[in-house]
Amino acid sequence: MHYQEKIDKIFGKGSLWKHRTLRTLFDPYSSEYKQTTMEKKLEILNTINENKIDLNELIDDYKEFYTEENKIHVVDVADEGLAILLKQLAK
Repeated sequence: MHYQEKIDKIFGKGSLWKHRTLRTLFDPYSSEYKQTTMEKKLEILNTINENKIDLNELIDDYKEFYTEENKIHVVDVADEGLAILLKQLAK
């Protein structure tokens, strides 16, 4: 299953969910990221975790998608975005 389909299943309720690209979480240089509060990012991450989606697999799928889209700049900052989130969780 494509990573966006996994996210749609949790959040979309049959429609496209506005954060489905997950750049909201993993791309600190995107407009999606900048327009979403850290509180909302952590809420999204917690919901993903509560639905037992493997975060490592999700990140790999995310990177694969953006590699196929030829958006290497998005792939290159995914780990940075994840590190920011994990740092916030540790607080």
